[in-house]
Amino acid sequence: MLQLIGFNTYTEYQTVLGRSDLCFENDRRLYTCEFKVIGKADNVREKHEEANAQIKEKKYGLRLTNKEVITLAVVIINENKDETHQAMREVAAIEEVS
Repeated sequence: MLQLIGFNTYTEYQTVLGRSDLCFENDRRLYTCEFKVIGKADNVREKHEEANAQIKEKKYGLRLTNKEVITLAVVIINENKDETHQAMREVAAIEEVS
């Protein structure tokens, strides 16, 4: 979908210190995303903090570019359907990491 609206996209984008899950860019900005998937909604904050720490530790925002770099931590809930509830997949948290 990002490509359809004009972004160049890269999955598993390699950096010197690691690999971010998704990068997408246009002529002005480069977005770097780290995704964390959880099974239940009760530990969103914990996983979000884990994504933030990984982004900072691996320096995903450090790029040799003249573009503005924006790093995003994204937590996705992926609960499977069982007897008590329907299957649910949703973005639980997204936050820019500075």
